[in-house]
Amino acid sequence: MIYNYLDKTTKRTIGACNFNQHICSKHPDRILQEHDLLYVREGNWSITQDEIDYSLTAGDVILLQSGHHHYGKFECNDIVKTGYIHFSVHDDDCVRTQTDNSENFYAFPMVVHCGNNPIIERYFNRVIYSFWDDDYYQKEKAALYLELLLCELSSVVSRKQSIADEIKLQIRKTPGRFISVEEFAKMYNCSVRTISSKFKESTGVSLHAWQMQLKCRMADELMQYEPTITLKEVAATYGFYDEYHFGKCFKKIMGRSPKKR
Repeated sequence: MIYNYLDKTTKRTIGACNFNQHICSKHPDRILQEHDLLYVREGNWSITQDEIDYSLTAGDVILLQSGHHHYGKFECNDIVKTGYIHFSVHDDDCVRTQTDNSENFYAFPMVVHCGNNPIIERYFNRVIYSFWDDDYYQKEKAALYLELLLCELSSVVSRKQSIADEIKLQIRKTPGRFISVEEFAKMYNCSVRTISSKFKESTGVSLHAWQMQLKCRMADELMQYEPTITLKEVAATYGFYDEYHFGKCFKKIMGRSPKKR
């Protein structure tokens, strides 16, 4: 599989971006001096880069890198609606045929299938809306949304969503309560044993222990940045019975009493 690698250390500038509509036409034959990030909003299309054909459908994103020859071999059927973002290049940007876990790059395949990820479309739209706004600060936001978009594209690829991942997300979304393994079993139509074993296999700890560790770490940070907050308020924020229950659990997990750093 061919991967795009984009250096993360440089700020990108946007040269052009917009929505487009193609009626029974091919993608332009060209070599750009900017990267071309294209999002298929509706329809199906085929684009060739470096003699490799890529089939695109609604929800797909393709990055056509600067200096690489890309074009369309065939006309699209009926109408294809797209959004595109042309942005600046860094010397270390490249195309590779193998994955590299370097944290210095955004990395994702030539085509990212993200039709079921509304965040991708939202960031894509925000880049374009902000770029075309007359307000200076909105234009500044366009480049920031582009960074978020590249980050999300990389994250979609690296993220292997499992039941354990979904459970962890649900726990993070509801910090004010403890969710039992029985509730998750009902939620995912699984047995308690299946939920427990899959979660421990993924994390190395029980579901209850993972929740407790997360809540204590979150509470520790909250107390650090809100020094006037009471233990009663912290306990209520993270679903503990009361401040005594919180204090006992916190000391067991963190090895010290709350607020004593």
